[in-house]
Amino acid sequence: MEIDGKTIRRFGTTDKSLPVVYLHTFQHEGEAIYQQCQKIGTRQFILVEIDGVDWDAEMSPWPAEPIFKGEEGYAGNAGKWLDTLLSSVIPTVEKDLHVCKRYLAGYSLAGLFALWAAYQTDAFDGIISGSGSLWYPHFLDFVHGHTWEKVPECIYLSVGNREKITRNPVLSTIEDNTRQLYEEYKATGMNVIFELNNGNHYMQPDWRMAKGIQWALRNNPIVRP
Repeated sequence: MEIDGKTIRRFGTTDKSLPVVYLHTFQHEGEAIYQQCQKIGTRQFILVEIDGVDWDAEMSPWPAEPIFKGEEGYAGNAGKWLDTLLSSVIPTVEKDLHVCKRYLAGYSLAGLFALWAAYQTDAFDGIISGSGSLWYPHFLDFVHGHTWEKVPECIYLSVGNREKITRNPVLSTIEDNTRQLYEEYKATGMNVIFELNNGNHYMQPDWRMAKGIQWALRNNPIVRP
């Protein structure tokens, strides 16, 4: 289906009460990620892929300068897209579903968006941020200055062990920032995990996302079969 210029695809059975994972993708990775989930034995769920977002504009929470010379900056339109997601996409997708839990997932900037969104809305029960762009300027300041709309029942954070190895001073903060948020969330008693994967940002993103989804569904006791 098409909503607001975005292509929405659903994967999984729809005739029973199941958790739903909303996943923003960059290049139609939804089917590959769903197949990876099946290969590693993930419990039953429905994957809703949202493809076609304006990545640097609609996944960025506030305007920021480009991190590489010659590129455009980040427009900071995440709030507008989140409004559309909540008011149009989710109601349309779920009108014929029996949803027991709802998760928001994403890789890279979409992982940043997922975590940021939990501070804006109580619509999601869990967050899955795979190699999330937690290097984003002022994101830690944002977290420290805001509270959850609803404390997530589980949060998955990951990063590649070579992602911080870069001459770019902004990107090089990704692992430290992710670890810091993990420690801060853990200290409050939250159900959170940090996973350090092998490789750089572009190594096995489908598998990394599948692992995150599997963990979130397995470690939320409310949705265990």
